[in-house]
Amino acid sequence: MESSLSHSFSPRRALRRLRAKYPSIDRLVRTVRIIPEWLRFAYGALVHWTTGRTPQRSHLALVNLFTASAGRANDAMAKALAAVHPPYRFVGSSGVLGNLGAADLARVQTQLENDGYCVFEGCLPADFCERIVQRTLQAECLVLGDEMATVPEKVRARYDRSAAKAPKYLLTEDDTTDIQEVQELLCDESLLQVAQNYLGAKPIFSGLSMWWSPPVKDQPDVEAAQLFHFDLERIRWLRYFIYLTDVDAESGPHCFIKGSHRTGAIPAEVLREGYARQNDERILQIYGADAYREFIGRRGTIIAEDSRGFHKGMMPKNKDRLLLAFELSSSTFGANKRHFIRNIHVPRFAEFARKYPRVYSNFDFKEGLL
Repeated sequence: MESSLSHSFSPRRALRRLRAKYPSIDRLVRTVRIIPEWLRFAYGALVHWTTGRTPQRSHLALVNLFTASAGRANDAMAKALAAVHPPYRFVGSSGVLGNLGAADLARVQTQLENDGYCVFEGCLPADFCERIVQRTLQAECLVLGDEMATVPEKVRARYDRSAAKAPKYLLTEDDTTDIQEVQELLCDESLLQVAQNYLGAKPIFSGLSMWWSPPVKDQPDVEAAQLFHFDLERIRWLRYFIYLTDVDAESGPHCFIKGSHRTGAIPAEVLREGYARQNDERILQIYGADAYREFIGRRGTIIAEDSRGFHKGMMPKNKDRLLLAFELSSSTFGANKRHFIRNIHVPRFAEFARKYPRVYSNFDFKEGLL
């Protein structure tokens, strides 16, 4: 009799029933469960403040706090960062995004907050983009893809547009920042001002990457980010995706789910899966086809995006694509990525690095450059 009773009662099942019946109990359980994550985050914040690096377990705590709070923890952290690091007073806000006045900046801010993205067309001249294209074809790239993920050693090769072997050819960060045109963009006031407005704090260039996506597969590649996912490398950030080649439906356009960046917009059952990639069917079932955005554009198009929302690069079908991505954040807490600047090709870049040190605090400049 006692054995029968013991098997019929499950503490976990009883707790689940209580949580389902009483919201206050559910909130209490969730609060208790995330206390250790807050402690791990606090420890990592102290380490980051003293060393500039984030312990891996503390970065994972940031992810867990996001998924447990549906983004509310990040919102609270971002407000604290804005108070500690209030915005710069940039001299102007004109640049590749246009001559942005107060009304323009307010319109962009509203769209970013509501939709999670804003598209700027015709930002860069074709010859500007072509110079970057030619530089990338001379550089050694990391060859990436699902098949390469199991290879113990990194594979490097130049990208040959007529003989690609893998779905992603990634330039190293240091080669990317050594391109004159990239340095011109790094000191563009319109890019800085839009990012600063969205962050509500001094922005930091916390990540730069540039890669080729050729049409070599008939199925989406996970390593090449060709399935829907959300990013969480920082506390709060804005990314710019810059098309350096013409992008149509055949060359792997960038895609985004409108509004999925907002706090509480990702369902709890999806958040419990963490960084898991999601297929199109599930994402469209959750958000509906009306939220799906596929960005077609000429070279020089710039997409500003809060990649906390679901996004992906569509698998190229018969044309390749070169994309440059900038990430500006209110803190470098999270993924440990630094960039080495070995040359200054644009005097204005050095001037800005001296004038706005926090913006470039994730860059290590070769001795004597500044």
